[in-house]
Amino acid sequence: MSDLTQEMSNTVVVDSELINNTEENENPVAIVQQGIDRASLPSLKDLPQLGSSHAFANTKVNWGPNVKPNVVANAVSSNSSSPSPISASKPMRSNYVQEALTLDLQSQLSITKPEFARIVQSIKQTHKVSLESTLSKNSRTFLISGKREDVQEAKRDLVKKMTRPISTIFEIPSNCRSAIIGKGGQTIREISSKYDVKIDVAKEVNDNSYNEELNDYSANISLHGDVASVNLAKLRIMDIVKEETKNSTAKFTIDNEKILSLVDLSQFTNQNSDTIKVQFFERSGDVIISGLREEVKATKQNIENYFKQLENDSTEEKIKIPAKFQILIDAQEIKQLFNVIVTFPENVEDETVVFIGQRNKVAEAIAHARSSSKSYSCDTLDISKSHSKNIDHAKFLAFYFNKYGALDFIKKEYPNVNITLPSTQTLKSSNDVTIIISAKQEYVSDIKVVRREIVNLVNTITPLDTLIVDDLDFELFHKEVRQILTGLEEETKFIQVGDYFSGDDRVILFCLTSADDFKPSAEEILESLKKANDALNPLRQKQNSLETAEFDLDDETQEKLLSKNSFTRNILLNEVSSNDSNIQMKLHTPSANKLFIRGNEKAIKIARKAVKLIIDSPSLKTKISFEVPANTVSRLVGNKGSNLQSIREKFDCSIDVPNNVDSNSKEGVEVVLTGLEYNLNHAKIYVLNEAKKWADIISKELIVPAKFHRSMIGSQGVYKNRLQDKYNVRIIFPHSGDVVTIRGPSRGVSKAYEELKALLDFEVENGYKSIVKVPTEHVARVIGKSGETINDIRADFGVELDFLQNASDENAVKAGFVELEITGSRSGIREAESRVNSIVNEASDFTNESLVVERQYHRFIVGSGGQNLRDIISKAGGDEIRNKSIQIPNADSNEEMIVVSGPKKFVDAAIKEIKKIVDDFKKRVTKELEIPNDRQGALIGPGGIVRNQLESEFNITLDVPQKGQTGKVKISGLEENIEKAIKKITTEILRDNYDVEIQVPANVHEYVADRGSLIQQLRYDNFINVRHGNDNRRATKLSNTEIVIPIEKVAGAETDKVKVTVEEVSSPTANEEGTISWRLTYEPLDDIIMFDGEEQEQTKPKETPEQKAEKKKEVIAKVTKIIEDRISAAPSANYAGYVWSANPRNFNKVVGPGGSNVKKIRNSTNTIISVPKRSDKVNNVIYVRGTKEDVTKATEIIVKTLN
Repeated sequence: MSDLTQEMSNTVVVDSELINNTEENENPVAIVQQGIDRASLPSLKDLPQLGSSHAFANTKVNWGPNVKPNVVANAVSSNSSSPSPISASKPMRSNYVQEALTLDLQSQLSITKPEFARIVQSIKQTHKVSLESTLSKNSRTFLISGKREDVQEAKRDLVKKMTRPISTIFEIPSNCRSAIIGKGGQTIREISSKYDVKIDVAKEVNDNSYNEELNDYSANISLHGDVASVNLAKLRIMDIVKEETKNSTAKFTIDNEKILSLVDLSQFTNQNSDTIKVQFFERSGDVIISGLREEVKATKQNIENYFKQLENDSTEEKIKIPAKFQILIDAQEIKQLFNVIVTFPENVEDETVVFIGQRNKVAEAIAHARSSSKSYSCDTLDISKSHSKNIDHAKFLAFYFNKYGALDFIKKEYPNVNITLPSTQTLKSSNDVTIIISAKQEYVSDIKVVRREIVNLVNTITPLDTLIVDDLDFELFHKEVRQILTGLEEETKFIQVGDYFSGDDRVILFCLTSADDFKPSAEEILESLKKANDALNPLRQKQNSLETAEFDLDDETQEKLLSKNSFTRNILLNEVSSNDSNIQMKLHTPSANKLFIRGNEKAIKIARKAVKLIIDSPSLKTKISFEVPANTVSRLVGNKGSNLQSIREKFDCSIDVPNNVDSNSKEGVEVVLTGLEYNLNHAKIYVLNEAKKWADIISKELIVPAKFHRSMIGSQGVYKNRLQDKYNVRIIFPHSGDVVTIRGPSRGVSKAYEELKALLDFEVENGYKSIVKVPTEHVARVIGKSGETINDIRADFGVELDFLQNASDENAVKAGFVELEITGSRSGIREAESRVNSIVNEASDFTNESLVVERQYHRFIVGSGGQNLRDIISKAGGDEIRNKSIQIPNADSNEEMIVVSGPKKFVDAAIKEIKKIVDDFKKRVTKELEIPNDRQGALIGPGGIVRNQLESEFNITLDVPQKGQTGKVKISGLEENIEKAIKKITTEILRDNYDVEIQVPANVHEYVADRGSLIQQLRYDNFINVRHGNDNRRATKLSNTEIVIPIEKVAGAETDKVKVTVEEVSSPTANEEGTISWRLTYEPLDDIIMFDGEEQEQTKPKETPEQKAEKKKEVIAKVTKIIEDRISAAPSANYAGYVWSANPRNFNKVVGPGGSNVKKIRNSTNTIISVPKRSDKVNNVIYVRGTKEDVTKATEIIVKTLN
């Protein structure tokens, strides 16, 4: 036995892996080498010759104590690379093997010799193998001989019976657990049964085990069994893991928010569309890449490099632009043209506009914004100056115009004029209400007309036409107020200020009539407003009947369960709302541990019950259980547990549903909820109601030919998913066949079926196809920049276009063209084909021409803001040509070559225009004009508009000295053009553009202007515009001189309703020196006449020039006399009257509709009358100034009106 032990101690073990690999080899080696001395090994000459038929003959296996060292049993398999064709040399495959197995003594079971003998005998008989063993100091070795399959089974059986069972734990990605378990546990049972091991899969993931590459956490799997079986089971499990993780999903976020809007991942989404998918979510900045793991890694790296490049190339440019001009910038157009994002300031006081994009594009975008905005003219209208500067009323009008589109009829009549209302944020913080009116310069005359229309509309809606209701709580009743007043909108319009200003309870009622009706009387207006106001009385009664309740609830619980957006609070509010009630809930009121609730009786009852339950059962581990039908459990769980997760999030509870439920069972399935009892009660009601709906599940089939499946499913399933989400159904398109199945609630299935059928009918109607051959060199032209051209064709003709090959494909290059498939209606296909062919023909005619132009002329070819260059393109017929360009070297370049690209006809015409400009500039001369410094600004105009027009119209350059400098004005250009420009400057621009000038002493200007009212009246009644030239700022300041009212002297007693005080005073501007220039200009609106306070278009005879001149003379004379009379009367206007009222709300009666009453009083008494606004410091005194007799007469009329 010692000899045998010595021999076996040198045994080389060949494991099962080596044997298995050998089995796969074409020429397997079926031998186990025995331990012998190296010197006694056979030499090469002892090996049989290759191809010999004796190579495998009489192969004898020797084993045991009598074996001779120099005898080696070999079964050699030849794998020679010799190309011998002899068939006799083909090796045989042996099915008889010997394998050695060594077991450590530590791992073996402690058994007696008889037990060991029985195990050996049992294995030999069961598996029909020869089994011998030998024992060494630390191990026992077995030699097993027999058929290959029998030997493997014997080894496993031997290990199982001879060794102690082991346990091993290893980690797998948690998402692979379901695949390892299999459907209904089928896979894990199969592995456990096959290898006789116990498998335990952990339910929880390991802490701190997140794997960024796998986007997953790891979970443990433990195996228990014999060593061999455990290893085999582990290999099987890891094979499953490898298969499951061959696909990968990578997610990362763009941290730089500035480049989010600039990202275009189309170049990555179109690559390897079958194996890779790239999704970009602009709002969150997330990028998700899914597909084969290696391709995901490569694509992620490419995208990250793209982001770095984009970040390095992007820049941010800040430009200060006045708010009223920001509306002229078309941000969407700039994004499309330059991929530059334009961000406007949120703060109304901030004028900084930000341009974000690639460096070379931002400058172009800014230049484009400037040039395009210069073609507009703007005017502003501050409607807060109307109705005695009632700013609140003006804000209400802005809200009213915006809500009801009250200005739409003006926009429709003048479509070329843009009207911009102030934003809510602007109105909240501003002290004026400015409407911006803009239009292109060719429509500048329409701006005045539109302004006039808006002024008339504002004047017709007076404060007396409105009623302010502020006694209803907005938070509680805003929905009911809106519902009631919406039903009365035909007679009375309304706005809820709380919709715009948080915490504002005011509701503004408007009594308005159509343009075809006469304006109702004040009594009729009041009656209409009262009717609408009375309609809200039920809400007032409800508000008065509201109850309040206070609860003792600790501070922490309030914050945890009832804070804003908390689950329990939302459940409570939804419960109250579903019962047509509202409640106000105020935490920590009136003290930290108090909860205050206000609402109607029903709402308070619901709230008391809810809060009582929360106080009595505050535990978050309360459990309740109930049963649902078995056939609804799968719907309750949802896809990957989505419905369960939704219930957990909605009711802040956990929900447990049994696994492996038989959906055909008639017995109910128990559902267990854990959480706050109040939440659980509502969750139970919700689940039971949903289960009732889920029980109503039907299936419906629609026959759809397979060729339409792809278009009906939509890109990435968009159409299919939309219907599934909309109707809560499942739509199944078969992999083969034409029957599409719709399954879900009966009503949803019917609706989805109807839409799917309509979509099928559309696809059948628009499913025609045509093939157009596009030369490979012109494919890029048909596609356009970022797909712009091909997308336009799709949109214009309602067709789908797909290239069937890539232009770089070998076959396409050889053929010289690619096939473009057009799908759609017959007419759409014809038009699309025509468009594609025209693009190809245009591209075929493409040419490049170069010409050398001295650098000094380059700037004249480009022109201001690129205007000359655009004119060249337009004159050459390039406006309708897509692919054309004129490349002019940069200003810092020494290059003189200009390159013109495009169709030959365009190129020739453009070169001709360029040469003409150069020839003209070679003939240019410069002349100087003597123009007074104070008149030079007229040549520039607002924003340079006059100078730009002159330079554009006469093709000249106008050099005007900068402000504060002296010098002559220089004009450069062709001599004939200069003469024309000078003529226009002297006859039109610099002439005195007013009809009459009156010098009004500065100390009486305030009285003559009637604090601005006279100027406004002259404009409305006589079409006379009054301007003050360089005195404008001083004139405005004098007109707005503050009125000082001695309130202590003029205020009445508590029992007084009205008190009148008249006293002699000096003019508030008596110390002013000099004069104010009043320049009168007659600007009639010939096509508009006034009728009964409204503007109506009338047909009337056209006036002759003589008649117009005579009328102008009469009007100017009339207005001149009015002004001169007021100048004469000013020294006598040294008395002031103060009318104090205990109820200043009645001052609206003095003002009258559109200011008509106060206007009549002013005209009849020749006095200044100032009615205060509610926001004024002294708002209960009307101020009157004039002669003593006129003041007395005016105050008497005012008192009579107030009474």
